[in-house]
Order: sequence, then C-alpha cells, then structure tokens
Amino acid sequence: MLDRWREILDVLLRRKLRTGLTALSVAWGIFMLVILLAAGNGLSSGVRLEFERDAINSVWIESGVTSKPFGGNPSGKRVQLQLEDVPLVQRYVPGLHGLDVRFDAGDKVVSRGQRQRRSEIRGCLPGRADVHPMLFTSGRFIDEDDVRERRRVAVIEKKAEEALFLPGEDAVGSWVNLAGSPAQVVGVFEEADDESEQGLVYLPLPTAQLVFGGGTRIDEMAFMVDSDTAGTAAIVDELRRVMAARKGFAFEDQRALRVGNRQERFDRITGLFAGINAFVWLIGLGTILAGVVGVSNIMLISVSERTREIGVRKAVGAQPAAIVRMIVEEALLVTLISGYLGLVAAVAVTNLVARVLPRTQFFHNPQIDLGVGLAATGVLVLAGTLAGLFPALRAARINPIAALRVE
Repeated sequence: MLDRWREILDVLLRRKLRTGLTALSVAWGIFMLVILLAAGNGLSSGVRLEFERDAINSVWIESGVTSKPFGGNPSGKRVQLQLEDVPLVQRYVPGLHGLDVRFDAGDKVVSRGQRQRRSEIRGCLPGRADVHPMLFTSGRFIDEDDVRERRRVAVIEKKAEEALFLPGEDAVGSWVNLAGSPAQVVGVFEEADDESEQGLVYLPLPTAQLVFGGGTRIDEMAFMVDSDTAGTAAIVDELRRVMAARKGFAFEDQRALRVGNRQERFDRITGLFAGINAFVWLIGLGTILAGVVGVSNIMLISVSERTREIGVRKAVGAQPAAIVRMIVEEALLVTLISGYLGLVAAVAVTNLVARVLPRTQFFHNPQIDLGVGLAATGVLVLAGTLAGLFPALRAARINPIAALRVE
C-alpha cells in the first residue's frame, strides 16, 4: 500500500509544473466556494442581527401622510395616532402582548451641571423592552408604577451616560435636566449596533406627554402577536381596514398609516438568502468543475504518455481494476491535497476578515460551519473520483500488445 502511494507521488513529482497548475485550479475552486459561502453567511448574520434587535413576531404602526384624496379629504393630510386608538388596536388584535406606545418629544438638550449633549427623548411603555430587547449595564427599565404615577424617571443610553457623567460616577439614582425639566436616572442601556438608538433618553409615556406638551398624541404603537406569517398578515390587513375607517383614508393608501410586519419581512429576507446561498453553491461548484475538467485532461495526457508503461503492467498480469485504481488514486491525491490547501487558505482568510472588519448591521461573523466543511470535503472526494474515472477507464482498455509497440 505504501509503495503504491510512493509510486503515485513519484509520477506526479516528475511533472511538477503540470501537477502544480492542475492543483492550483482545484485549490482555487474550493477557495472561492468557501469564501463565497462565508460572505453569504456574513451577510445573513448581519441581517439576522438586525432582526434580533426587535421581536420577530412584532407589528408596528406609525403615523403617516395620505398619498391620495379620500372621502373629501385631500392628499397630504396628516394621519395622527392618538391614545384613544390603543384600545381599538387591542380589541381587534387577538393574542396581543408586549404592547408599547411611543411618543417622540424630539431632539432636546440633556444636561447635568456643566456637562450636556443633545439627545432624542421618547416616551414609552414598559412593553418597549419586550418588543425591542435592550442590554442594560445598570439599573432597570420603566415599569408600570412609573407609568401610573407619572414619575419623572429616565432610562438613558450608554453614550448619553458617557457625555453626562465622569468615569466611575454612578448614573443610576442621579438627576439630569431634560430641556429644563428634572428627571432621575433609573437605568442605563447600551446599543452597540443601531445608531438611531444611541444616546436616547426614555421617559414614561404620560410623563413625556405632560412635560413636552404632547397631549394625547402618539407616534408609534408596537406589539407582539402569537400567530404565523399568514395569520399576522391577516391581522395587519384587518387593522389597516379598521384604522382607515376610523381615520378617513383609503385602505390601499400605504403611506397614510405605515404598518410593519416583521415576521413577513423576516421570512422574505430568509428566502432571499436561501436563494443567494443556492446561487453561491452553483457558482462555486462551477468553479470546482472547471478544476475537475483540468485534472481529467491532465490525467488523459498522463495516460497517453504512459501507454507503454500501462501495456507492460498489463502484460505482466496487472488487472484492469488495478489500472483503474492507480489512475483514480493519482487524480484523487491531486484533488485532495490541493483542495485541502484551498480550504485551509479560505478558512484563514475568513477568520482574518472576521477579526479585522468591524461588526455592522449588514455584515457580521463570516464563518463556515461544520456542515459546510464536511460538504466541501465530500465535493473534493467526488471531484477527485470523477476527474480520474474517465482516464482510468481509457487506460484499462489499452491493448498490451499495441501498447508495447508504442515508441
């Protein structure tokens, strides 16, 4: 067994340039396949990271502006959500939970002593932390008592804490000034990925409306539903129909009231990435196939050059199966070694890129899982077998008497 592999290696080394170029084509095919799959995984992970910031089974409703006239109302009319719309939504949405109602007070000066910064201030309900999970570094989020008693408490994002407090100072329990109105900090959260959430200040919804003159105006409702994609889509349609009748806009006017279904968006994007992965596999396998064709051609040339040698082997008793095995093993050795080197190079490049590139909401953790690695190995074995099979069958059919006459 060892002698046979030593003989195969010796044959390959006698044709260094040809063997090297053939191996390079196979290595490049595996390298490109793994790199493309890793890039696809990085994009997919980035999108999934974006969805992880909000509950996938969440629905949100935002105020909008009509884009067409309806019922005597002109286009361009502002459709404003109000607190009295909340019970209506609760009545028409079965299985609703994690309700958040948001009021945007706008960009205000937030200060503490001589330190200050401009921050977006929002009023919300405790359900905000369910619909949009947060990572708290200290303290807590707004609770039901804060809302019921209209407490002047604030939850601030990490960047706001860094701007208002010195290193080592405890923000929780301290008081800050929100555009002239005091509030006590009860929690600090960190948003590392979504820039729109960085530096935010959250107040209890009634407190924000009272302090900043919001009245009963709200800017967004968000909630979670226990339903599949089709069921959630039906809920969204029914909700839009009810709100259209209440607010006086056309049901098909998507801009009048913006309703988002994250489950539907998640399914659509997941399907898109499944298609991208299939396309990547198609391109990668095509590249590998080109390498396999190259190996097969080289083995055909090798068989032609070794016609006399193969004739001698058959003349002294070598069976056709032994000839086939010898040629297939040569092709398999070339593809396995070169493919392995291509795989290692691709993994090394992928790990380097994952360490160097910053984590973003569009690209994150471009890694290859074990299943893909095993699949790539299986492709290598299959490629090596196919590359050597046709030349091996041709070698097995060589007539030993005719072969011995070859000069």
